[in-house]
Amino acid sequence: MLNIDVDEYRAYLEKTGLEEDKYTNMELLAVATAREMPDGSFAFVGTGLPLMAAMLAQHMHAPDMTIILEAGTVGPKIEHIPLSVADPRAAYQASTLSTLADAFGTIANRGYCTLGVLGAAECDKYGNLNSTSIGGYWPAGVSETGKGPEVRLTGSGGANSIASVADKIIAMMVHEKRRMPEKVEYLTTPSGMRGPRGETRYDYGLYRGGDLVVITDLCKMKPDPETGILYMTEIYPGIDPEYVKENTGWDLNVSRAKVLEPPTPEELMILRMKVDPDRIYLGRKSRRKN
Repeated sequence: MLNIDVDEYRAYLEKTGLEEDKYTNMELLAVATAREMPDGSFAFVGTGLPLMAAMLAQHMHAPDMTIILEAGTVGPKIEHIPLSVADPRAAYQASTLSTLADAFGTIANRGYCTLGVLGAAECDKYGNLNSTSIGGYWPAGVSETGKGPEVRLTGSGGANSIASVADKIIAMMVHEKRRMPEKVEYLTTPSGMRGPRGETRYDYGLYRGGDLVVITDLCKMKPDPETGILYMTEIYPGIDPEYVKENTGWDLNVSRAKVLEPPTPEELMILRMKVDPDRIYLGRKSRRKN
């Protein structure tokens, strides 16, 4: 346990209007994600919730996890949460300050990416991710319909590279039916184990990885070892399984789900006092009401 003054913590709770034994949706997501991060892993994480979870994991159960940021920072022990992957605050006690090319070329592609944390606009039943486009891919000038995509998204960035070489992927999603289709409109990132015939990760020449957990604001899902289709492994306290099924684009198997253990007082204290005391990210509101 970190040395946190109890009186300071009580004053913090009073100032922020929080309670010691109650948590927000963002705090729950950070804890659920941190628990999936193994000690000793080389973790490619982005800013925001993924980095908060990584910092919490380092303080709790994974002191030897190496955080890697896409900008080229390797092995920091972050004291003040950064706002971007190039924020100098992310470099505190880092073992290496390099470049994006080194992060992917000499770290990830050499096998030193054991864990990646990704987000996307769509996640299908096999855990394939779409962060490229909705409503078609080709621009209007070359599209068969004469129309471009309805929404052009941010694109892969480093997501495809990370999912292609990482042993384990944590995909973080907002759980809405439109974001959980049976099949993604555009396959940006094959992060799951399997897929339709001809579209498994092995069909794309990706012989590593396939260990996937999808963490949403309602539950956790993992691929079935036989079919590769995502099923619910844990559901958050107070959430109705039928509500989750209604907001999923395939027939989600909820029969094996357990209720997620709520955040412990220690996890909440570290999140609030050490990871994000200014509540830069923890203070954001999720779409789901408590």
